[in-house]
Amino acid sequence: MILRITLSLAVVFSPVVWSQEKAVWQQKLSKHLQADFPYTKAAVRTQFPKNNVANKGMAIIVGREAFMCFDTDLLRWAAGWTGGYITEDGVSFKGNHGASPRIAGAQKFGNPSIAGWADAKGSFADSRPEPFGPLPRKHIQWRGNYVADDQVVLSYTVHGVGILEQPGSIEKDGQTVFVRSIQHEDISADLVALVCEVENAKGGVEDGVAILVAGDQVTQVALMNASKGSELEVQDNKRVVAKLAKGTKAGTFQIRIWSGSKADHGQFAALAKVASKAEFRKVGKNRWPDPVVTQGRMNASSTPDGAYVTDVLTSPEKNQWDRRVRFGGLDFFSDGNRAALSTWDGDVWIVSGLKNENLKDLKWTRFASGGFETLGLKIVDDVIYTSGRDQITRYHDLNKDGEADYYESFNNEITSSQGFHEFVFDLHTDKEGNFYTIKAGPVRGGGRGFGGGGGNGNISRHAGSLMKIDKYGKKLTVVATGFRAPNGMGVGPNGQLTSGDNEGSWVPRCPINWIRNGGFYGVETLAHKTPVPKHDKPLCWLDKGWDNSGGGQVWVTSDKWGPFQGELLHTSYGQSSIYLVLKEEVGGQMQGGVVKLPLRFTSSAMRPRFNPSDGHLYVAGLKGWQSNAARITGLDRIRYTGKKVYTVRGLKVNKAGVHLTFTQPMDAKMAADSENYAITRWNYQRTQNYGSPTFKVSNPKERGNEGVKITGATLSADRKTVTLSVEDLRPCDQQLIRFNVKAADGTSIRTEVMHTIHILE
Repeated sequence: MILRITLSLAVVFSPVVWSQEKAVWQQKLSKHLQADFPYTKAAVRTQFPKNNVANKGMAIIVGREAFMCFDTDLLRWAAGWTGGYITEDGVSFKGNHGASPRIAGAQKFGNPSIAGWADAKGSFADSRPEPFGPLPRKHIQWRGNYVADDQVVLSYTVHGVGILEQPGSIEKDGQTVFVRSIQHEDISADLVALVCEVENAKGGVEDGVAILVAGDQVTQVALMNASKGSELEVQDNKRVVAKLAKGTKAGTFQIRIWSGSKADHGQFAALAKVASKAEFRKVGKNRWPDPVVTQGRMNASSTPDGAYVTDVLTSPEKNQWDRRVRFGGLDFFSDGNRAALSTWDGDVWIVSGLKNENLKDLKWTRFASGGFETLGLKIVDDVIYTSGRDQITRYHDLNKDGEADYYESFNNEITSSQGFHEFVFDLHTDKEGNFYTIKAGPVRGGGRGFGGGGGNGNISRHAGSLMKIDKYGKKLTVVATGFRAPNGMGVGPNGQLTSGDNEGSWVPRCPINWIRNGGFYGVETLAHKTPVPKHDKPLCWLDKGWDNSGGGQVWVTSDKWGPFQGELLHTSYGQSSIYLVLKEEVGGQMQGGVVKLPLRFTSSAMRPRFNPSDGHLYVAGLKGWQSNAARITGLDRIRYTGKKVYTVRGLKVNKAGVHLTFTQPMDAKMAADSENYAITRWNYQRTQNYGSPTFKVSNPKERGNEGVKITGATLSADRKTVTLSVEDLRPCDQQLIRFNVKAADGTSIRTEVMHTIHILE
């Protein structure tokens, strides 16, 4: 086990003082930053060294006006600073498609993008094949962090040695000393910790204190309570490191860092001797004990036939912490009465009362915070997991008080640059317990390889990929590539993988992808293969009025949801809509289309999930990018009422015509009248340009759409399938079928089918 000895941590800035000062300090922060939580995760830009970005940064509050940024990829302290916290730059804070947040105060120390601990050869060089993602596990491994009240304890290993580290500060007489308290297991190999670097400096070690001087600035470092044989060293006249000798028994030491003008450097000697106590606490008091109670709304909308209705589970948009709520992940606990939802802003909420009649008195409790754009959530064995830009996080409530105490890094292999478009969407599992998530890639060009980037980011090896992570969190595998901005995916009961995507470069319209292992789905700069492979055609394309930004998919696993058990549903974030997918396999190629379920949602339709307990479909969404969503967030429930469903439920296309299967027997006269149907078709072009105009199928070079002549309509013996005989029927990217018919009982069925024909047999 870690930790046999506990000594001291220099946190003169105590929890008591913090409690007294918090209200004043919070006024300096926007509600979009973690004003009531000790850290914010983001890609954090520092002031020095040049181009120093912590792509997976934790901006930690360590004092009244003292902050430190930890890089979980490299286990390095990217910066320490005083004054302001971090700016709200970036898409998740302000919505701007620019660079990520930067430190807002005066930086005091920093480190370049190199390892925070030396490798087995004593080198800090970046050994990764590209400058994104974590270092090899045999070198270092990020385990996660504990949060106890306002103290943060980091957990990681270096060469297999378990380490806990707690950042803190001493603030006195206008001076700030940054403190790293480190608690370690028995040291089985020489360990060397990176402390700080100062360019164009001169220095050395005097009386155990490392000193670097650059112009009028002085940086001083002291090693406190270290075991015999441990020491500071100045390397290359610019880098301070702390050396810990092999054979050192488990213990605790601290590193104190001060930087300022030559005129003030004498104050460090006194500050270095200030006594304080380390705690390395793993649990604290629930900071959000009081729930937000909302009242749900039944029957907010209905399909024209009355078969399906939506109920609104009113979200906690108005809350006592003034936190912005934008749901990006959803799943259910085994009791069926509770669900967990993650937000784009990094929170996890738990709502209870799903079994309450009429959804009265829904109780929302805040369970976790500080996540890095957590846009996916999955519950396994009643334990919450989220997907974010930095990692898949597994949450532990160690003292069972309703708040997460340990934020475990279940898997952090995913690569991420500072680009605003580095979203990691959705989180699912298959029946074997493997996890799946899908990542966007840089847009408007982006940086090929490692150069450039900025607001657009860089193309790292996981950009635009669908990934599988084994049930133990040990191995990440890329399943498919070429995705642009796939805000959602689906995993079927038999392991079927699907996704949506967003129109843009190499994506002429929004697709519904039926994904195969090793497949390539369009964006050539995100293929990760040379030469670029052949494009895997989607199950179907969807024109802009149907879906201008795809959401996730869900399979109907419930036997309480009408006639669609075993079918696939697709959601549109952009159009706030849900569709039944009409699919068929022809010659090994999936093709088909969709028919809309005409329902209204509180916000966008993004994360559809069936509750195994009540059998209803729940849909969560947010409004952040381009969408017609009415509100910033929403959670809706779609219930089947038991009434007859009147719509199309099947589609097949062959040389004999287009075959539409309905849920109810049809009026024979109207169904067999070809005048009650109309077909229009067109094609797209895949290019590096944004989207595509439409082109005529009969003349691929001529822009526009074209009508198709229907020469006849026949009704099957069971009166449920209509076959449309079509003149010049041929493969096309998009075909729209409109019809106005009636069921045998006289009920009107007036709707449309949008579909794609890849193969005609």
